[in-house]
Amino acid sequence: MIGKGKFENKSKTIPRKVIGKTLTTTKSVDKVFDFFANMKNMELGGAIRSMEKIDDGWWIFDHSVLGKSKMKHTLSREFGIIDHVFIGGGLEWNVFVRVVPNQSGSTTSWTFMRPDSLSDEQFEDQLKMFDIEIDHWRTALEKI
Repeated sequence: MIGKGKFENKSKTIPRKVIGKTLTTTKSVDKVFDFFANMKNMELGGAIRSMEKIDDGWWIFDHSVLGKSKMKHTLSREFGIIDHVFIGGGLEWNVFVRVVPNQSGSTTSWTFMRPDSLSDEQFEDQLKMFDIEIDHWRTALEKI
């Protein structure tokens, strides 16, 4: 049978490496949701510049590491969902983002699953600088 036995592609069935990142702030879920729902605010992280909206909800921009890239949100205010698809540098990432209440503030979490085209080590390297972006977004959020 084709696709079974010793030649079966197990990479489609084995769970991939996942990296989670978080940002906790004194700002409310609504303020943080609005901040990240505004795609232009991605530029404040420092890795993205020249953000421009194009057709079908996609935004194009220059990424400091991956070059010309694009991104599109899937938003649900009711559930604090700010998921997005990121395409750049030959990679396609589905990023799962949640904003949840945390006492009088909130916590935003990003869940990254390793794209097929990256090894675990490459995946980890790609996300090393994301902590710097989080710090920049936290600083911007605290000013609003």
